[in-house]
Parts: sequence; C-alpha cells; structure tokens
Amino acid sequence: MAFMTPPRRALREIFPYQPGKSIASVQRELGLRSVIKLASNENPLGPSPRAMAVYRRAGKSNALYPEGASPELRAALGRFHTVRPESVIVGNGSDEIIRLLCEAFLETEDEVVVSQHGFIRFKQQAALMGARVIEVPMTDWTHDLELMAKATSPRTKLVFVANPNNPTGTYNTSDEISALLKAAPKTALVVLDEAYFHFAQAIPGYPRSLSDLVAEHDNLVVLRTFSKAYGLAGLRVGYAVGDPELVGWLDRIRMPFNVNLPAQQACVAALKDFTFVQRTVALNEAQRAFVARGMGDLGFGVGESATNFVFARSPLPGRELFKALLRQGVIVRPLDEYGLPQFIRVSIGTPTQNKTLLKALHKALPRRSAAVA
Repeated sequence: MAFMTPPRRALREIFPYQPGKSIASVQRELGLRSVIKLASNENPLGPSPRAMAVYRRAGKSNALYPEGASPELRAALGRFHTVRPESVIVGNGSDEIIRLLCEAFLETEDEVVVSQHGFIRFKQQAALMGARVIEVPMTDWTHDLELMAKATSPRTKLVFVANPNNPTGTYNTSDEISALLKAAPKTALVVLDEAYFHFAQAIPGYPRSLSDLVAEHDNLVVLRTFSKAYGLAGLRVGYAVGDPELVGWLDRIRMPFNVNLPAQQACVAALKDFTFVQRTVALNEAQRAFVARGMGDLGFGVGESATNFVFARSPLPGRELFKALLRQGVIVRPLDEYGLPQFIRVSIGTPTQNKTLLKALHKALPRRSAAVA
C-alpha cells in the first residue's frame, strides 16, 4: 500500500546530505582490501590519545543516561574560552546546532543569506524551515562579505559564514568579519562556523572571534567542533558560543541526551591535549604543501587552503576522477552537489597516504595530463 500522507512542501525540494563515501562501502562494493579515505577531512593521526583513554573508562557507565545538557563539558569549554558556561551549547556535531538555529529563529518566508559555494548544510536546513535562501556569489572563491551584507534586509534572520570555508578552503579576515557585523541588521544572527579554526588560527588577520568578537556582538554565534583537529569525528560533538539568552532558546528545543556520556567526557579530556593538536596542525601544514605541489604538477588547479584539505579544479570531471580513484582504493570528494562538477576536495592524510594519492591520480589521468608528473 502506497504511503499517502504528503510531506511538508519545503521537504519536497530537499535532498539528503551526501557524506564522503566510507571505507567499508568501497571494500564491499569493489572487493578491495586496502582503501584510504581522503574525502571527509578527518584527522589522519586518529583521535586524541588523552580523549580516548577517558572514553574507554567512561564506557563502563554506558548503562546510565548522560547529563542531558552536558554541564561538565560546557563548564570546561567556558574555562577554555574564558566565557560563561551559559554562553555555550553542545550538540551532536555542529550540524545539530545549525539545525537548532534554523528551527529556533526561522519562520516561513524569513530570509537567510549564504555564500554561493558555502557549506551546503546552511541552505539545506534553512530551506527545510521554508525560509527564502539568498545565495551571494563568491569573489576569488572567497565569501564576499560586503555583498552578503548588502543582500540582507529587515526580513533576514540568519547570515551563515563558514570561516575557513568548506569546500573552497578560503577564509575571511578579522576586518571583513567586523565589517559584516557592523553592516548586518542587528535583528539578524551572524553565524560563524569555524570547524577548521585550528588550521587557520596562525594566519595573520584571521579573526579571534571568541576572544574579541562574541562579547561585543550579541547577534554573533560561533560554531566549533571536536571532529577535525581533535580527531573525534566519530563521537559527533560540536558546540556554539553566543549570547546566553540565545543559547537558552536553543536549549529549549535541543534533543534530550543529545551527546552521549563517553563523548562528553572524552571531549573534556581532548581540550587538554595541546600536544596532539600541535602535531595535527604541523603535519597538516607540511603535507598540504606536498599534496598541493604534487597535484599542481599533474595539471590540477589547486587553490590556497587554510584548512586540512585542498580544493582543486580537475583535468577530468570530478565524478569521473572520483570513480577512477575508487577502483584504486582511494576516496576523494567530487563536488557536484555544490554546483562544481569540475572540482574535487581532497583531505590531507599521512605522508604514506598522500604518496598513494598522487600515484593514483597519475594513473587515473589521461596521458596528456599525467605526462608532466
């Protein structure tokens, strides 16, 4: 019998988010034993050792529900960022917080301003609420915050900026962010998604949003994650820092027990693992340069990146190259869903993984492209 209840009208225009293909699925489909995944910007060093030691111990309490509001982790984040715990909310990944922001503040026909090639989850969640999504073109693959500010109106409720951006790897400066906050309506929330903060923080001019901006702007929300530099993507923990009143509204609709108990405790420990984060960033710096140079030699147009991945124009259509690499046991990310069919995104791996990637690219490309390698 056919399902007869129609979904909400907004849902008809939305398609499921397509995550990077998993190692297990490639092994099943192609019968490969050795597969490397360079598609989801995960930490090639694995998880924070201090976090995992705590995680294993915390598993002994898995018969108990966690504290629903993650108070211990919120307090630790408050100390870490020198903000009040009431200014912090913890989510099942930053994805949950993006959804909470849209659910809490968007009515049908409200406006949301995003960048044309910004993180796709922003417009997906806004569209789900029936909001009008305004996409602003990029300039040199970077968010044009001046144009984004001009695109706002009294109906604008949210302005989303991923900084650095996924998938282009570019970033906006502190001056640019400050100008956006000054120009945007005070009734609009500016949401800075800083998932790749650790890889960009040493760049001159990169904003110090939590130390310098949040206290000055009660319409600013900053998102961070434990998935990248801390290597805890599998635990799904993100957080936001903003005005306590705003955080209180999000808390009203947050799912009960949204972050599991071992994950909460592991993230408290991860905040103290400074050595691991430093190793992660140092490895990424060296290997990103190696990968970018090698791909450039193969004929790719590789952009500057402030993240743990590279964004590149491919000599082949991205989906075609993706399939050719899969057959060699290498997973990268084609970018068709971003309207960029000629581009791929490649996560930075270990030195061994990156050498394997470049060999696979050489083999996958037509001879005229690979001849320069």
